[in-house]
Amino acid sequence: MTGARAPLGGPAEDLLLAYRGTAYFLRFLAQLPEQAYDQPGPPDAPADRRTIIATVGYDARGWAGLAEAIREGAPAPTTFATGERDAAISLGASLPPRALRHLVEHSAVHLAVEWRDLPAEKWNGQGVDDQGAPIAIDRTPWLRARQTWLAAVDLGTGGSFSDFPRSLIDRLRSESGGRIAQKARSHSARPLASTAVA
Repeated sequence: MTGARAPLGGPAEDLLLAYRGTAYFLRFLAQLPEQAYDQPGPPDAPADRRTIIATVGYDARGWAGLAEAIREGAPAPTTFATGERDAAISLGASLPPRALRHLVEHSAVHLAVEWRDLPAEKWNGQGVDDQGAPIAIDRTPWLRARQTWLAAVDLGTGGSFSDFPRSLIDRLRSESGGRIAQKARSHSARPLASTAVA
C-alpha cells in the first residue's frame, strides 16, 4: 500500500496486522459488484454493507487526524468532534459505490502516511474520540486491524476467519465477545495461513 513503509515508531506487530487487514478488506471490497452495495450482506453482519464500508473509511480518517494532531503538538487532539463521526458515516453510506470505494482507498493511504510520519516519541500520545473517551495513538493500529479483518468477513464476498493470522485469532478470542469470540474460537484449532494477504 502506498505510504505503508516502516514507520518511525509504534507497535510493529499491530501495524503489520493493520496494513494486512486493510489490504485484505480492499481485496474483497473490489470483488463487491456495485449493485450488491444495496443488497443484504451476511445475516450476522453488524450493519448493512454501505455502513460497514463507510465506517472503515471514516474511522481511518479519524485515526489519521488524531495522529496528525499529535504529531503537530495540538493541545487537545481528537478523532472527530462530538457527533461528527456518526454524521459522516451516515452521509458516506449514501455515496455512489465508486465514491464510497474511493473514500476507503484514499483514507487508507492517508492513515498509513500519518502513522509512517509519526515520530517514535509521539507514539505515547493520547487524545479523545468523538464520545469524549480517551484514546491512545498506539492503540489505533490494533483498532484498525480488528476492524478491517472483520469488515472483510461482514461484506460477504469471500472473507473468512480461516484466513486470519493466528495472532489475530488469539487476540479476538481473548478480547471480543459474542459472535466474534465464538467464531474466533471455532477457527482457533484450524491451521491458519500466516500470510493471509500479499
